[in-house]
Amino acid sequence: MNPWLDLYRQHGALRAMNDREAANEVRRVLRKLSEKPYAVLRGDAPARLVEGRVPRSDTVQYTLGREREGEALELEDLPFPLQEAVALRSARLAVLLRFNRRAERLQEMNIMLSGVRRDASPWAVAVHLPPDGQDRDGLGACGHAALHCHIGPTLDAKPKVRVPFPPLRPAQVVEWAVSQVVPTAEFEPAPWPRVEAMLQPT
Repeated sequence: MNPWLDLYRQHGALRAMNDREAANEVRRVLRKLSEKPYAVLRGDAPARLVEGRVPRSDTVQYTLGREREGEALELEDLPFPLQEAVALRSARLAVLLRFNRRAERLQEMNIMLSGVRRDASPWAVAVHLPPDGQDRDGLGACGHAALHCHIGPTLDAKPKVRVPFPPLRPAQVVEWAVSQVVPTAEFEPAPWPRVEAMLQPT
């Protein structure tokens, strides 16, 4: 049981963050994803991560895209060799981050990339951190880890799998989600040569 307890504690510790810093980290990732020649987002994507206040509360939230629909990935604009690596015909990236600004605490995180495969079947990947204080769904920390991801044709397809996720910050989760859809060196935030170089003893 200890590994699952440790992971739950790590997920709880992850919540301590400043909302502006976390949002700016996400914007930096969106900016990178919108830079030519390997752009999968519109050039104004960083500005489209919109801040909103919840009236009469300390809660602030950030959403990407109009009405939480997310932003369309411009997969058809990728150079031809990269297009061949992409298994989706279309995809949208949605981000919802909710914070208690006064407490500098991440209350909730939902990052989802959904799309249609080339055979017209649906596909989705989503990473969820449930609302603060409501992260004990399911029977336990193994089957329903606090920070978890869903992968499948839909998020509710049976068996409804919840994969425990490491305690990554929102910007890192966005990087991970896009790297699943565009699995090429241009969209891999931690290429093996760089990892190997950092693993070398100094």
